[in-house]
Amino acid sequence: MKHKSPIGKHAIVIGASIGGLLAARVLADRYERVTILERDAFPQTPQPRRGVPQGQHPHGLLSAGYRVLQRFFANIDADLRSAGALFLDVTSDGGWFQNGGYLRPAPSDLHGVSLSRPALEAVVRMRVLRLGNVRAETGVSVLSPVMDGAHCVIGVTLNRGSGDEYLSADLVVDASGRGSRSSAWLERNGFAPPTVSEIGVNMAYATRHYRRAEGDLGGRTLLIVAPHAPLQARGAVALAQEGESWAVTLIGMHGDHPPIIEAGFLEFARRLPTTDLFELIAHAEPISEIVPYKYPASLRRHYEKLRAFPTGYLVLGDALCSFNPIFGQGMTVASLEAVALGECLAEGTQRLWQRFFRSAARVVDTAWTLAATADFAFAETVGRRGPEVRPLNAYIGWLLCAAWRDPVLTVAFHRVANLTQPPASLFAPQIVWRVMRGATRRSSPALHLAHTAPSAGD
Repeated sequence: MKHKSPIGKHAIVIGASIGGLLAARVLADRYERVTILERDAFPQTPQPRRGVPQGQHPHGLLSAGYRVLQRFFANIDADLRSAGALFLDVTSDGGWFQNGGYLRPAPSDLHGVSLSRPALEAVVRMRVLRLGNVRAETGVSVLSPVMDGAHCVIGVTLNRGSGDEYLSADLVVDASGRGSRSSAWLERNGFAPPTVSEIGVNMAYATRHYRRAEGDLGGRTLLIVAPHAPLQARGAVALAQEGESWAVTLIGMHGDHPPIIEAGFLEFARRLPTTDLFELIAHAEPISEIVPYKYPASLRRHYEKLRAFPTGYLVLGDALCSFNPIFGQGMTVASLEAVALGECLAEGTQRLWQRFFRSAARVVDTAWTLAATADFAFAETVGRRGPEVRPLNAYIGWLLCAAWRDPVLTVAFHRVANLTQPPASLFAPQIVWRVMRGATRRSSPALHLAHTAPSAGD
């Protein structure tokens, strides 16, 4: 492979998550060799693996993340299609039940891909490992980074099952996920660990897969029923996936958790504020067991605030920040962090850690603010609330209600939610005018998908 401008001989990525794979893709342009170190063995066919415990549940790749994949890998749509992916317009092919009604659908520039996490990861992994200077080693436990006397990371110690070894590198990237041990390693070596922000949501969800039939959900490929504070701590997702299947997830926050027995699962779905999802699964054929997952809190490690940090070392993806998964931000934020890494490497390695963490923080800030604002709408959510939370939630509530009738607001909201536009765009004069106009209208929302239809904005 032809390098843009090699700045080092060897880079190591810890973890073969989506974030780790995309970091390796970027590093391949700047280093002669890239090695991905992964504890799990890669399955021969797309299957959940131990290192991704939530892999059986639906994952969202937001429009911004999909655009990164298209930028990094030429003709990746063909590979995704071969894996069974469905391509969709996020705002016209999905049903979005929010704040008590369905948002008015409309065509948009927000394109997405619907595929299971194992299948998506398999496609990205295949494309990364096709690069001539990238290889992956599986069954490897990385014990710790290795640092020289000048506070520079020069490699890692690892274990392949037959004793500890040392592997040298010019740069090590920790993409090991939420359970990253980088903070503890820094503290052991005399560095201050990053401060941590935590938002307690006490959430659990349960997923079951069903056979998909033509005409389900009126032909839509996606249904989202969002929790609505303070009235409704429950939500749900139905995502069309490869193999003519639905991945259906029931969500409950603050202890209102979905049961994992069939009768309770169905009853939980029946009590959602719209019956569309219940009607889908009440008549569909189950093709899996019900699989639970618990998520106690969102977690952000503020590496961007550190004043000292070893050179030759970075942290990326969920190791930096893990979000409430109902917002589907994790893979997309990791992909945007990979873009930021590439831009920082283009400027060389001088103070790389400081420049990268600041760039990554700007990516994380937007997604964290969006998720935190919504989470803090519930009084039970634990964490530090800023004074802006209440007025922001009030405004977004008005916007969503106005979007029951106004497709322009639907698209504007989803551009922000898909991380293609900044939150400030929702406060543009023409958007505020539409929100205020919608707030003065007395109208009831459509409560079923059959009552919504795509239409152009006025």
